[in-house]
Formats: sequence, structure tokens, C-alpha cells
Amino acid sequence: MRAVVALALLLGTYVLVLAVLAGIVLVDVLFFVNDRPIAFLWSLGVEGMLAFALLSSLFTIAGTSDDEVRGQPVGEQDEPELWALVRRLAAEVGTRPPDRVFIVPEANAAVSQRTRLLGLIATTRRMYVGAPLLACLTERQLSFVLAHELGHYSNRDTRLTGVVVAGRVALIRVLAKLDNRSWYHAVVAGMFALYANLYFAVTASLSRQQELAADATATRIAGTEAAVSSLRELPVVHAAWTLFHDRHFRPAWEAGFLPTTIFEAFAGLRGSPELRAHLDEVRENPPERVLSRYDSHPPLPERIAAVTALAVPGKGPDRPAGALLADNGAVMDKTLVGELVEELGVKRRVDWATLSHTAVRATRVDRSRRLVRVGGGSLGAVLDLFDAGELTSLLRTDVRPGSGTSGQRVRREFARGLLIGELTALVELTLADQHQAHWESDWLGTTTFHGPDLAAEIEQATDDRGSTAGLRAALAGLHVDHAPAR
Repeated sequence: MRAVVALALLLGTYVLVLAVLAGIVLVDVLFFVNDRPIAFLWSLGVEGMLAFALLSSLFTIAGTSDDEVRGQPVGEQDEPELWALVRRLAAEVGTRPPDRVFIVPEANAAVSQRTRLLGLIATTRRMYVGAPLLACLTERQLSFVLAHELGHYSNRDTRLTGVVVAGRVALIRVLAKLDNRSWYHAVVAGMFALYANLYFAVTASLSRQQELAADATATRIAGTEAAVSSLRELPVVHAAWTLFHDRHFRPAWEAGFLPTTIFEAFAGLRGSPELRAHLDEVRENPPERVLSRYDSHPPLPERIAAVTALAVPGKGPDRPAGALLADNGAVMDKTLVGELVEELGVKRRVDWATLSHTAVRATRVDRSRRLVRVGGGSLGAVLDLFDAGELTSLLRTDVRPGSGTSGQRVRREFARGLLIGELTALVELTLADQHQAHWESDWLGTTTFHGPDLAAEIEQATDDRGSTAGLRAALAGLHVDHAPAR
């Protein structure tokens, strides 16, 4: 029935395009037979562009068939236990196993199937397994996730995907090419927008049915306990992975560094005391998202309730899913830097404490860039500039508090606050580079500066009637060479 509906919606796209084309031809014929050459020529030009847009969109339908290959491919000889699990689950689901398996840097799993003739002929099957899932889930939880994806094969959902996506691509192309250059275009665009709303709503409903059917299939294999726990754990894994990738891995990569072992670094994040409470909160109260008629997945509480009602007992012992891999650290490394292998040689491998310090240092360099540029490249030169009475030039800033109507004194105090932050960053850099201090960041991104507290001296140095003598004396007492101006 799902196949019939998907095919009918796709054919509806063809019918709507052909109906509009027939209407264009009819209007042109009426102008021509009623001896209105100017109207005929105008209509032929405007409607010709409209017809071209519709026809070019229509012929793209047959061209949508394959997902982009991504991730790190793993052969059966490389990861025999992972492949054995996939083959066993495929047999229990009652479907042909995938032809290729890829480990991807995403907190998700998926399957795709290369098809021809809008899904009527199926060829290559691929399975994508997220490296974070292997790092976080147990084997039974991972079994539920993978059986769910294989369930899409057994329900032939991957074939339907080709049909559904074909219609979506065609409708999006039509709407993109209708630029409202005439009332003809506006009317036709309105028609296609209405049909697109219907198309997306109905196909999303089909997708939600497919997800619930795949959940039921996977629960019968992995058991209700594994099903419920994996559904609750997936948002947790996603939250942990996003934090690790965005706040730690990516800044380190951009700064030219990598953790010694990415897998162990991610495991350290998940087990850290400061993050445990945050992840427990996500586990118990997963983030709610606003659902619409176009969502492809049912709400998480609905999915949990559905698998709980099946009450399938668990099967067999359990262990960390990472134990399925021959070398989980190597797999994580290859997955994350797969497309950047050529640059890997210039990345320095360091322990996490060094990596944390380096990432924070990069932020301090950015924050002090204006002072370094104005002061000639050193803390000493900046302090000489202060003593020379050049504070006014340093306080010039394009940033204004409020609406910009504040008085000169308010703007000056606001700019002085920025200057204190910049000078603090430059002082911290000087101390750290001369091994008198260092930074440390926890997994939530809170940074701690381990070094002398010179806040009072910095405030005195930036005051209109202040002096840098206190700051210079404190630095001298720490045997810090603040590079006086040459």
C-alpha cells in the first residue's frame, strides 16, 4: 500500500506538469485562432520560459537514484566481528545483508540502496554505522539500531525512498525555477506549492509508519530492554558527540593538533564528572523538538511506548559495542580524518592537557590581536604606549553600547572594559609562553587559568590616571621578560 501511494504521488507530479503544459498550449492556440498576433507572441515568450522550467524539472526525476558514498569502508577481513553481527541480524530480519559497510563520523546509523527505474530495480546495498555509536552503546543496543536499519530493507523502504525522493527533487526544482516574473508564473507556482505541501505531508506520514515498523522488527530481535535503552541513549550520544566535535576536536584540528587517541579522548569526555550530570539529564529528559506534519520520524515517547508494548525479553550477554572492532582507536581516527589524510602529517599528536591548553591559547591570540598590532608586537611595547599617554587611541572602537546614543563617558567606559579583556589576554599569553602559567578547559568548555592573578595591576594600567608600574613590577617579580620596546 505504501508503494502504491508513493508511486501515485510521483505520477501526480507528472500529471500536474503535463496539465499545466496543456493549458499553455491551449492559451497559445486561442490567441492564434482569434487573430491576436501580439498577444500570441507575448504569450509564446513568457509561457515558453515557463514550459522550459517545467520540462527541465520533469526530466530530472529519473536521475535521482543513489546516496553519496561517505565514511571509512571496512571489509569483512578488517572487522570480522562487526560483519558477523550484521550478517546475523540480516538473517533474523529476513533480508539480504548490505554489500558494503562504512563507519561514519556521525551519531547515527543508516542504510541506502542504489536503485534504477525509480526503485523498481535494486543493486548495491550500503550500511553506515556511526563511530560514536560504537564508542557509546552496548552490543545489544547496537543490535537494535542495526536491526532497525536492516528492517528498512525487509520492508522495501529503501526502494520506496527512491520514488519519494524523485518526486521531492522534481517539485523543489519546479518551485526554484518559477521566479514570479509574470502572473502566469505566480499562479503556477501557487499550484505546485499546494501540491508540494500535500506531497511532503503524505510522504512524511509514510516515513513515520516505516520507522515504527522497523522499530518493531528490531525489538523482536534485540528485546524490549535493549530497544528502550538505545532509544533513550541515542540523544545522549548525539549530545556528547556534538560537544566533543564542535568544542574540542574541530578547534584542535584547526590549530594543528590532534589528541593522541581520538577514541580515548571521546571516552574521557563521556566519563568525565562534570559532564555526567548533563548527560544524565539528557537521558532522562531528551530535548523536545517541535513536531510538524512533515517530520519523517515519530516522537521519541511514541516510539518508546510502541516498543515497550511488545514486551520481548532480552537475549544473551552484553558487552561494549566497541569490542566488536579489531582496533577501535584506529577506526575512530580513520573515520574522523578520512578526507583529510593528506594533512594528517602536519598535525601534532599531543595528550589532552596539552591539547586543551593549545586550544585556549588560540582564543587568547585572537582576543589580543588589536593590541599586538597597535603596540608593535609585544607586551612591553603596549605598556610603553600606555605610559606615553596613547590610551585614547587604543580606546577607539566601533562597538557602542545600547542604541549608540550613550554619552562619551559611557562609551569610554565600555571601550575600557574591552581593553581590559584584551590586555588580560596578552598578559596571560606572555606568562604562558614563558612557562609561568597554563590554561585548562573541562569538557563543558569552562576555562581555568592557572597562573598569578594580576587583575588589579591590569585595571590600574588601563585607568586614565593609572600607571603600568605595578604590572611591570609584578612581571619582574615573576622573572617574566615582557619584551620592552626596542
